[in-house]
Amino acid sequence: MKAAVLVAPRALEIHDVLEVEPQPGELLVRVRVALTDGTDLKAYRRGHPKMPMPTRFGHEFSGDVIAVGSGVTKFQPGDAIACVHTAPCGVCYWCHAAQEELCSRLMRTMMLGAYAEAVIIPAHIVARNVYRKPESLSYEAAAFLEPLACVLHAWEPLQIRPESCVAIMGNGGFGLLHAMVAKALGVIEPILIGRNPQRLELARSLQLGGRIVDTKIDDPLAVIRECSEGRGADIVIECTGAREIWERTPSLARRGGTVVLFGGLPTGDVVSFDAQRLHYDEITLRSPFHLTPRSVKRAFELLSTRAIDPTPLISSRRSLSELDEAFQELLDGKGVKIAIVP
Repeated sequence: MKAAVLVAPRALEIHDVLEVEPQPGELLVRVRVALTDGTDLKAYRRGHPKMPMPTRFGHEFSGDVIAVGSGVTKFQPGDAIACVHTAPCGVCYWCHAAQEELCSRLMRTMMLGAYAEAVIIPAHIVARNVYRKPESLSYEAAAFLEPLACVLHAWEPLQIRPESCVAIMGNGGFGLLHAMVAKALGVIEPILIGRNPQRLELARSLQLGGRIVDTKIDDPLAVIRECSEGRGADIVIECTGAREIWERTPSLARRGGTVVLFGGLPTGDVVSFDAQRLHYDEITLRSPFHLTPRSVKRAFELLSTRAIDPTPLISSRRSLSELDEAFQELLDGKGVKIAIVP
């Protein structure tokens, strides 16, 4: 079978690799759709500490079961599936502390390699984070299971009311997914803030029910105050992964508000905040990481019932041999998500 291998930053090769048989508990899956994402784009652009090169990569996908390993009873060849690329061990300190997203084995047992014609899903993921895709759910929508689960994990502890003022900083794929979740959870007027004109226009076309703020034209703080009777946002969600935006977010929140630092920063980055504002105005800072089996299940429910349809975020479709062109397109600021169809 063919698989994409990242041999160096901005250097991709398509290799012929052996299609191995699944071991006990594993699934061999034919990839039907794999989606580009921000982590893969970073790895393509400058490398990634979790992906020593040369490496197969790609982790947002859906497909069909080709073969099952011994002991697998929930799935059989021919089943269409949706899954994520990690699962907690269930036995470490953090799993017992109900912090499965911080499982000590999570990152070193993750599955990569979805930019390929087929992929092996490890047994620990099969046991907890693989779902049979209903016919009514497209392969493209099913491939959003992992990023949507990450977004839902961030929303889980938030105190949300329909009238909550929710400001989302960044209109990339994750910012738009956060806006979709806000609508699905009943927020009447979420505020999406960004500057990419193509993505702003996409946000308007999605009719998410809120305000779309172009930072080249409008002052986000002024819009937030207008929408909140001068208080500031109840919830500010940072999705840009930019240090200067991280540092600005508390200024957008109301007294007693919450800032969700969703977009990650590079290792070694240091940020500073106005300590007086955080203390005397009781601003809560949260920095959610990854997902849990609970958020994966919730994401699958929202996708399966069509409460959220993320497929409008797919801006183009490419073959596996065009993966390099897909990343170049994203580096040029074009599109949001690209579907790779092996």
